[in-house]
Amino acid sequence: MVQNQIRILAALAAGLVLAGLAMVAVSRVQAAQPPPDLRYRWLTEIETLAPREYPDHLSQPAVTSVGFPQLAGALGISSIFQYPVTCYLTGAEVVTNVAQLQASFPGLVTVAQAGQSWLGQPIMAVRLAGTPAAALPPDQRLALYLDGLHHAREPIGSQVVLYSLWYLASLYGHDPLVTHLLDTRTLYAIPAVNPDGNDVFLASNQYQRKNTNPTASDDDGDGRFDEDGPEGFGYDTYNVYHFEFIPDWISAHAADPFAAGWNSYVLSNHQVGIFDAQDNLIPQIDNDADGRVSEDPPGGVDLNRNYDSHWDLGSTVPRSDTYRGTAPFSERESQVVRDFVLAHPHIMAAASYHSGSDILLFPWGWSAVAELPDDYWYARMSTKGSQLTEVNGFRGSPHGWTAQALYAASGSAMDWMYGRGIMAWSPEAYAASSISYARRVTTTNTYTVGISAADAFNPTPLQIAATADRWNRWNLYLLAATPHPALSAAAADSRTITLTVANDGLLPVNVELVMAAGLTVYTRTVEGLSAAMRDFPLPWSPGRITQTVMVTLSAQSAVKIGQGSTQTQVLQLQVGPAGVVVAAGSLAPFVDLGPAFGGWFAGDAWDTPDGYHLGPPLLIYKSYLPWGGR
Repeated sequence: MVQNQIRILAALAAGLVLAGLAMVAVSRVQAAQPPPDLRYRWLTEIETLAPREYPDHLSQPAVTSVGFPQLAGALGISSIFQYPVTCYLTGAEVVTNVAQLQASFPGLVTVAQAGQSWLGQPIMAVRLAGTPAAALPPDQRLALYLDGLHHAREPIGSQVVLYSLWYLASLYGHDPLVTHLLDTRTLYAIPAVNPDGNDVFLASNQYQRKNTNPTASDDDGDGRFDEDGPEGFGYDTYNVYHFEFIPDWISAHAADPFAAGWNSYVLSNHQVGIFDAQDNLIPQIDNDADGRVSEDPPGGVDLNRNYDSHWDLGSTVPRSDTYRGTAPFSERESQVVRDFVLAHPHIMAAASYHSGSDILLFPWGWSAVAELPDDYWYARMSTKGSQLTEVNGFRGSPHGWTAQALYAASGSAMDWMYGRGIMAWSPEAYAASSISYARRVTTTNTYTVGISAADAFNPTPLQIAATADRWNRWNLYLLAATPHPALSAAAADSRTITLTVANDGLLPVNVELVMAAGLTVYTRTVEGLSAAMRDFPLPWSPGRITQTVMVTLSAQSAVKIGQGSTQTQVLQLQVGPAGVVVAAGSLAPFVDLGPAFGGWFAGDAWDTPDGYHLGPPLLIYKSYLPWGGR
C-alpha cells in the first residue's frame, strides 16, 4: 500500500509540468453532491499539485452571493459608479475601472500612470483625498498606501484595493467617518502592480506567479525563453484527474471519497487533461517540438522578492517561483512601487495584498529572530485585524510575524517599506483547497477531480464582494489609525494661552509645538501622541492690544525604524481681550475614532495561541461599517 501511495504522489507531481501525459476526453459525469466544505479541507496528497502558500489557514465564507445592489443598499447610497464584484479584471480593465472612478468622483479621486510593465501596460496609481478649504493639501498629509497583485495568480488582492477605493469614494459626503478620514488623511493605491502576469493568469496559465520579464527564465534550458507555455489554462479551467477507488470504500463513502484515510483505498489514478468549465478538453501544444508540453511557461521574477531588503537572501534560480531577479529593483514593476512610495514621503502606513493563505502578516519576512522595534503596535493592531475580519461568514483571519507564522520571504515590499519607517502589513486575503470539484463517473468507483490553483488562491466570483468587504474593514481601520496631528483648540485668559494638540489616529507621532509672539518663542514637545489630546498652557499677558501669534506644529512618525514621515502645520492666531481668533490655517477638533471599530484594540480574548478567536460577532456602528457583525 505504501508503494501504491508513492506511485500516486509521483503521478500527481508529474502533472505540475503537464509533460508527456495522454489527453483524452472526460467521461460523462452525473451531477453529484460533494461535501459542502470540500474546497476548504487540506488533502496533502492532492495538494502537491497546487502551489499554495500555507496549508492550515483556509478561508471559509458563509456569504456566497452578494451583488452591487445589496452592497449599495447596505451602504445606504446610490452610487453612479458600479463596482465590478462578479469577475476578475484584466490589466486594461483595471485602467478603465480607475478611470471610471475618477470620472464618477471628480475632485475626490485623482488617477495617474505611475509607470509601465515589462510589456508596456500602464500601471495606474490612485489618490483619494477630500479638499475642504481649510485642510492641508492632500500630498502634505500623512497617508495610507495600498497595493495588490504583486503575484499574478492573486487577483483578489487587486479586487480588495479596488473595493476600498469604491467604498470610500462612494461614501464620502454621506458617512461621517469616511468624510472625516478623507478630509484629514490621504489614501494612495496601486491596485495592479503586475498587470502582465495577471493577464497570463487569466488567459493561459493559472499557475503564473511572477511577472513576464521576457529574458528572465529559460525553464527547459534550451537557450530560448518562454516558448512553450500552457494553452488556455487560465481562470475557470481545471487540471482533471480520474481516481479509481476500492469498491468497499465507495460503498461506505459515496458522497465523500476523500474522507480521512482515502489515499489507502485508491486503485489507480491518472491525469485526463486540462478542461474548461463546460468540460471541453483544451489541447496542449508542443510549441518547440521537443516532445514535451508546457515546460517553458512565461518566466519572470517574483516581484515580492525583488525589493532592496535582504534581497541577497532570495533564490538565484531563474526557474524558481520565488526568483529574486538579477539585482534589487531589477524589475520595472517593483521600480514603479519604489518610485511612487519615495515620491510620497508622507506615507506612514501600508498594506500590500496577497492571497494563498488567510492570515494578516507583518514584519519581518526575512527573519524570524531579528529585532522588531515596533512589535507592540504590530501585535496589538494585528490582533484587532483578526477581530475585524470575522465578518460575512469568515472566521477572524489569523495574524503573525511573517517568517514565524508563514515562511521566510526576503526582498519583500512589506519589509522594504517598514525599513523606511512605514508601518506595513502584507495581508493574505483568501485561501481554499485546490480541489474545485469531485464528481462520480456514472455508477462506477471512479471520480473525476478538478484541480484549480485559481480557485485555491481566489474566491469564486460570487464571493468576491464578501471577501473584499471583509478586508475593507482592515483598510478602513488602517486609514483611521494613520495619524492626524493638528492644533485642535486655542484659548486665552489673563495669564495664559492654552494650545491643545491632538492626534485622532492610533499610530503615534512625536510632536513639536512652537509659538512665536514677537521676539518671544516658546517650544513644547510631546512624544508618542496616540489617539489623544494634550494641553499646553503657556504664560501670556494679552493686555489691551490684539497681538499676532504664529504657531507651528511639526509631527513626526514615532515608528522606531527608518526616517519616518513628518507633517507640518502653520497657524496664525490673533490673541487679545476678546480671546483667540484663527487668522490663517484652521483648528481641527479632536474626533474619537475608536468607537467606530468597537475600540482601537481587540482585547485579551483574541490573543489565542492560534492568533485568532472565533467568537460572537463584533458589533460595530453600522453607519460606519455596513454588515457590522453579520
